[in-house]
Amino acid sequence: MASMEFVSRITKAFDSDQSIQELTESLEGEFDLGIVFVCPENAYNPTILYQALRHQLRVRHLLLCTAAGIIGTNSEIEGHGGASLILARLPGVNIDPVYLNQVTLDQLNTPEAWYEYLDIYPNEKPSFFFFPDPFNLTMQQMLDGLNKSYPGCAVIGGLASSASAAGGNTLILDSQIYQEGAIGFCLRGNVTVETVVSQGCRPIGETYIITKGYDNVILELAGRPFLSVLEELLKQSNAYDQQLANEAIFIGLVIDEYKEKYQRGDFLIRSVMGIDPEKGAGVIGDIIKPGQMVQFHLRDAKAATQDMHELLKAHKLRMPNQNPVGALVFSCNGRGMDLFKDEHHDISVIQHHVGLVPAAGFFCSGEIGPIGGKNFLHGFTNSMALFYPKEK
Repeated sequence: MASMEFVSRITKAFDSDQSIQELTESLEGEFDLGIVFVCPENAYNPTILYQALRHQLRVRHLLLCTAAGIIGTNSEIEGHGGASLILARLPGVNIDPVYLNQVTLDQLNTPEAWYEYLDIYPNEKPSFFFFPDPFNLTMQQMLDGLNKSYPGCAVIGGLASSASAAGGNTLILDSQIYQEGAIGFCLRGNVTVETVVSQGCRPIGETYIITKGYDNVILELAGRPFLSVLEELLKQSNAYDQQLANEAIFIGLVIDEYKEKYQRGDFLIRSVMGIDPEKGAGVIGDIIKPGQMVQFHLRDAKAATQDMHELLKAHKLRMPNQNPVGALVFSCNGRGMDLFKDEHHDISVIQHHVGLVPAAGFFCSGEIGPIGGKNFLHGFTNSMALFYPKEK
């Protein structure tokens, strides 16, 4: 069997002919899968670009998603028109293109309905990739359906980010053009997809058990009012952490509570959206349940950098003496230069740990990836997929 292979290209040429040339130069033979992420400015009309790539490349399945910024093997392009392309030869891998909109999603209300619609089953250990439009699609409904129907199977991707209103993004799946819903694909067979989801936070204080709360409101932690616990923690913190907390404080929800010890990557990070001083309660950005373990977190550029380094180090320990053959990278559009003040931050950290792997991705309006074996929609996160041939 031929070996798995990925190749990638990136361009920010002002001229459309030059951009096509830079994306397709020296590409020969047939590919099984292609994905192009486009920042639609100047020379980058998404539909024309897609048609040109379709004409010049031999690729079975080709997807396009518009974005506010793009990521390539060595660079991140923000505030400038451009396109990032990744192509893959995937011998022994089934590739199933998928399109979902809200009408279809409303009908997929049981696992059996998902199996019938996709013709994909949990025992096949599928990996899902989705590029949704952030408008007109209930993401939580989609992820809940996939989590229940395909437990333990990863869902990775990012929300299109080139528009601020419905109808402004462009999604193309095998020449079908959409302005809503979600395009994507599923991989099954001779491929191992490893995910690394860096939420960019560091923990402070200790873990607490939620002893009283409902919906997205935490009333008590370890038998004390939420606000009292938070105030005591901040009094014991240094001035820098107090300043960060005044700007934004986060809470990490433990997803896999059967673990004896919680570490980086075990927490789903959600923002503390508000405080009710009368009740001493905290309102957070997700549903909670009494008995759940939580820990407060802070976020800044240093914490986000350290989080990526530590998670990628842990990944390398899980995959000794192996290097990925390709990568997809989905970074929040609040990261990049806005957070780090350095160009090419996230892709540089990834390449530092995994080697010079062909990569493509974009800056998203929300990132999709698993934490503790379940898939979630994140913010200010880098969610990446690393591809390996399956070991015999």
